[in-house]
Amino acid sequence: MDLLEVARFTTLPEAELVVGLLRRHKIDARVADREMANSMPHLQVALGGLRVVAPDFQIVAARDIVSRARKGEFDTAEDVGAEWLQDHTPGRVGELHDHEIHGVMGSMKTATRVVIITILVLPLAGCLVLWLV
Repeated sequence: MDLLEVARFTTLPEAELVVGLLRRHKIDARVADREMANSMPHLQVALGGLRVVAPDFQIVAARDIVSRARKGEFDTAEDVGAEWLQDHTPGRVGELHDHEIHGVMGSMKTATRVVIITILVLPLAGCLVLWLV
């Protein structure tokens, strides 16, 4: 049984809410990146967010449920709203590309890369140049 990506989310609570919704519909979903999110939360943005995965034989139903939730089909009158669902694109079988990540995730990922390059790579490159001269 292969686990395939259903969708990606910026935070662990968002991913867990979707897992709860999917499990309520008898889909064996889980957050694939839970350990990373708990031990190194600063990396979850750089790595593209938290993946919610489901077994390959349930992937079509899982993606359908997430899509319906984003459209508000599961909202009730008591709901405050489901804004967290509306800015995310469900993943496809295989890899989710950067241009497919919408909302805050895309700009945060770019900003994280700039910070990492500025803080780590440029000083190391400068030391290497000085060492070679």
